Amino acid sequence: MKRAFLLSLALFLLNVPAHACEAGHWVETVSDDGSIIKLEDGSIYEVTLDAATSALWLPLAEIVSCGDKLINTDDGETVDATQLR
Repeated sequence: MKRAFLLSLALFLLNVPAHACEAGHWVETVSDDGSIIKLEDGSIYEVTLDAATSALWLPLAEIVSCGDKLINTDDGETVDATQLR
């Protein structure tokens, strides 16, 4: 329930429509500097400005993808990211 609340709050604050988001993902790997995130489905994202934040994300952290944002629902953090693949 806490995760659902955090996700709803994040989507509201980011002004992102919920239908533009895809839940059910988790981190497979994060590069040491946080600039590249690979999710369990093989998708790869590049993080630029927020790499210091994503560098601390752990494997298996639950992720919601919302357009150009990745939301870590385990800790409520959001980073701007560009999907590379």
